[in-house]
Amino acid sequence: MLQGFTDTTMFVLMLYDPMGDKKVPVMIGEHEAEMIILEQEQHKARRPMTYQLIVSILDAFQLTLKLVRIDRFEEGIFYATLVVSDGFNDKEIDARASDAVVLALHLSVDIEMAQTVLDETGFTPQNNDIELGATLSQGESIEELEEELRICEEKEDYERAEEIMKKIEKLKK
Repeated sequence: MLQGFTDTTMFVLMLYDPMGDKKVPVMIGEHEAEMIILEQEQHKARRPMTYQLIVSILDAFQLTLKLVRIDRFEEGIFYATLVVSDGFNDKEIDARASDAVVLALHLSVDIEMAQTVLDETGFTPQNNDIELGATLSQGESIEELEEELRICEEKEDYERAEEIMKKIEKLKK
């Protein structure tokens, strides 16, 4: 599920844990969000998009994307690895999480997340509702939160920005 906020160029890509009830919000830029939306809608661009170019390169060299793995989370940034095979050997390629997700969507490849990343960044919606309820009682407005979000983005404090985006989403509902 992709959610955006009109006054900012940051979007949240929400990854779901299929084995549990946790969600992991991944902040991505506007361009990456557009690529994911285009892929979800199976929109065909007139010229190849970057992820489509990567797929063409994989095909040209008879390589297969076997797996996308989100390995770690450091300083507010998700790190991903593409596991690519030539049929005999697997190679691991460092990638931005958003790019890796677009490739996985396009090629219907599994996305795995390291348990440490899930534990550190995931949240259970019921627990999040309690936190957001406390915010509502403190009287924070959407406008105040959006301003705080803008400041966090300028400071590149993406972890705090994710928390604020969750609060804004809850208030808008």
